[in-house]
Amino acid sequence: MQLIPSHPKRLAIALMAATTVALLPSCAAISQINLIPVSQDPILGAQAYPELLAPEQTIESGREYETVVAMTDRLVRAAKEIDPEVANLFEWEVVLVKRDDLVNAWCLPGGKMAVYTGILPVAAGAGGDFETGLAVVMGHEIAHATLRHGTRAMTRQQGANWMIQLAGAVIGGGEGAAAIIQGANFGANFLNLSFGRDAELESDRRGLMYMAHAGYDPREAVGFWQRMQAASGGQAPPEWLSTHPSNENRIKQIESLLPEVMPIYEQSRSSGGLKSFGGKR
Repeated sequence: MQLIPSHPKRLAIALMAATTVALLPSCAAISQINLIPVSQDPILGAQAYPELLAPEQTIESGREYETVVAMTDRLVRAAKEIDPEVANLFEWEVVLVKRDDLVNAWCLPGGKMAVYTGILPVAAGAGGDFETGLAVVMGHEIAHATLRHGTRAMTRQQGANWMIQLAGAVIGGGEGAAAIIQGANFGANFLNLSFGRDAELESDRRGLMYMAHAGYDPREAVGFWQRMQAASGGQAPPEWLSTHPSNENRIKQIESLLPEVMPIYEQSRSSGGLKSFGGKR
């Protein structure tokens, strides 16, 4: 029985498969690697911010704008208290974008944020007050920045490119080489989907901590994601083909985290933390 392939191309495929299997137990460690210094995060964000906002119309006054600014300020202050070694290095800023057709919000590396008006009705639900629902979203987005998910993803992508280029150099040209490189690309992309889902759930947890510390009730996160699930109309791709966890799994994790973050919320309320953050009761 032949255990080691004799053909060079087959040997290369076997080695790549074995390497992939060997890496799986250390995926968590791989996901934490970041070769980009944290000092570069604000620079990267500041470069991308005007380009992303160039085609958009921003709102700079009114109740919605003032609520968005005050709410994100509370969350940023919470992030600075919980993760000062990162959050204090960033140049935080938020804009409200007039796009009723787009249910979205984001935070770039370094703290540049945007909220689109299309997400406000989903954040508000039947009650009409969107502040706490939007705090769920922006706590999550701010956590992406403080956990440095963007630059960690850039590091992984660059590392995958180097490995694929190395494999191409070892394998060389000829028959089957393109298929091997294509397979390596597919494997790297598939693994990145898993990393993306893990990052989303990690940001959910840290974001709940931020909103609780800022005096926003983390229990509202369950209702928000239920509304997001309803708004998607069941059109989301299967979880294993997405960078995001399913709404069902996301809600389950949030529910499991509530016993951890509710004491933070209660402490914030009892200590007058809401007043210190300049927000509403």
